[in-house]
Amino acid sequence: MMKKEIFIVDDDPIYRLIVLKMIKNRDASIEICECENGEIGLAELKKPERAGHKIVVLLDINMPVLNGWSFLEELEKNDFYNLEQLDVYMVTSSVDENDKIKAKQFPFIKGFYHKPLSSEDIEWFIGVD
Repeated sequence: MMKKEIFIVDDDPIYRLIVLKMIKNRDASIEICECENGEIGLAELKKPERAGHKIVVLLDINMPVLNGWSFLEELEKNDFYNLEQLDVYMVTSSVDENDKIKAKQFPFIKGFYHKPLSSEDIEWFIGVD
């Protein structure tokens, strides 16, 4: 079975902690990588030891340094990973309908979620194969 890892790319440490605890309560074996901005997230994704992992990215839109949109543009530009093993979900507090429309322009985005995440959302992310 492919190793699964969940990336929480969000600048809010309290939010990251809550999501981490929700995931660990359901499946303690899942590895979690916390990234406080998109730049850190990209650097972590590029690490060679992650090749072959199933990676689920929970991506915030509004972050300092490198925001969610720039992160997605970098993913598109740098074809350093296999998109089939990477599932990206936008998770945002934004209620701007334009964000939802913009997210649809990236074919590898699997869903658009609003904060706070529910238990059902977490179970969905964990169950993604």
